[in-house]
Amino acid sequence: MIIGVISDIHQDGQHENDVLTASLKNMAKNGATALIMAGDIGDAHAKREKALSIITDCFPVEFNNSMMLMLGNHDVRTGAGAGASLDPDLVELYHDTLYNLGIQYYENTMCIDAWFNDYHVLCLNTDLGLKDMMHLNDDSVRWLKEKLAENSDIHKPIFVVTHQAFNATHWRAGLFGGFGDQDEMLKEIFSDYPQIVMLNGHIHNGFSVIECIQRPYGTLVEIPSLTRGENGVKSPGTGWLIKTSQDKFVFEAWDFYSNKKLAEYDQVINLPALSVLAKALTDIESSESQDLQAKAATLMNKKYINDIPSGDNTYREQGYYNIDKIYDEETWLRIEALRQNIIEYLDEEKFYLFPFENGKAITKASLRDALNEQDHVLIKMYDGGWAPKIFIPSIATANKTVKIATNAGYKTTVYYDNKEITLEKGSVLTLTTQAVWHEVNSR
Repeated sequence: MIIGVISDIHQDGQHENDVLTASLKNMAKNGATALIMAGDIGDAHAKREKALSIITDCFPVEFNNSMMLMLGNHDVRTGAGAGASLDPDLVELYHDTLYNLGIQYYENTMCIDAWFNDYHVLCLNTDLGLKDMMHLNDDSVRWLKEKLAENSDIHKPIFVVTHQAFNATHWRAGLFGGFGDQDEMLKEIFSDYPQIVMLNGHIHNGFSVIECIQRPYGTLVEIPSLTRGENGVKSPGTGWLIKTSQDKFVFEAWDFYSNKKLAEYDQVINLPALSVLAKALTDIESSESQDLQAKAATLMNKKYINDIPSGDNTYREQGYYNIDKIYDEETWLRIEALRQNIIEYLDEEKFYLFPFENGKAITKASLRDALNEQDHVLIKMYDGGWAPKIFIPSIATANKTVKIATNAGYKTTVYYDNKEITLEKGSVLTLTTQAVWHEVNSR
């Protein structure tokens, strides 16, 4: 499916109306069948009312129940009552909008959720009308835990939308106090669900500055402001189209107002994400697993280095950092290389490592004995542990696998089903049975 993602409309007049109207229509023209809007609709009640009416009028009505609209700090801080209780008029407007869209809302929490096909989407609206930060009440925290667990599968991403970014993540995430006093608590809750894809607005970074961030508790993606970009690409109408598939999410950068794709800022998140793969390693006690976990931790915990002179605390306290990207293209290439290493390692963990004598052929009889005891057999060769010939026996039982991986300098010839194949250094051959041997893949 294709999900349109925007944030920080800040409706203040006809210009914002025009940008929002054109952006929604162009988003739908380019295939979006769902919408996420991450808050800051407008600074006054009438402005928010107008923006919400444009959204419901301009995005195709057949996708109404796949529209997750949330509130931002500029929405909730106006009209907040004693103890920062939310303006009743704002709550009524928001709930009426959700009701008309067919989106369920709940008692005692401002949080909402919906299913976009197989993807669970959670929006964490603040329960307090704080000026810049957010806070969930006890009912919302309980709701969050229940909803994260609902039909959860570590291999099925969960979208979590917040207005504010977590602290120590995106550039300028610490502005105006950062996320709030529940930052560490929510990170701890999220750590049980590394398949989370967290989306946030609020900071107004533009494309070329925006980064996708990898953390142990999920993948974090910032959304540019639709109308008030403060750096990078500042043209109105910017947002994402998320194109989902089983093996990756493609975040396409768009100027929706001009209906122009900004391909140079696209980001591909391959699945399962590094956070998911690293979580799987924790159940394996081996030096190789620990080494891979350490490498993953290094890549998943990169932070910005404060670049403000030591005597100037004003900007330091607000969270300004140097703008050199910490998750640039080179870092994502390293993440991808490590992902492949972990995938191969986890795959090999399922296999029985076949013992053999260096320089001697592997016979049908020895392999047949192993396959009588094991379903998946791995022959791993290297210099000093190499077989010149491997004879694969005929096996009548289905779902048996022999995987041969070689990093040896000498060639190996594999014989099976009256065929032969020569493997060189770096080659991998996987054979599986369906009464007879079939080649699954080789390289």
